Amino acid sequence: MNLAARKYNFIQELTDIDESLLEKLEIILKTSKKDWFTDLNLEEKQQIEIGLKQAENDEFISHETVMNKFAKWH
Repeated sequence: MNLAARKYNFIQELTDIDESLLEKLEIILKTSKKDWFTDLNLEEKQQIEIGLKQAENDEFISHETVMNKFAKWH
């Protein structure tokens, strides 16, 4: 089923829901559009920026290397 068909089916389902469920769906829609990054404090944002710059400069340890190092505890 393609996206357009799924949306149409969802709209059809909405016609039969009660007020309580509609309110919950509205909350989900409103919060899902919110960018989580804006909720971070300045220090958290700076740390993410540092991490992104390190990744761009290949200054990181791969996931595979870390997993191999700690495999004995997993």
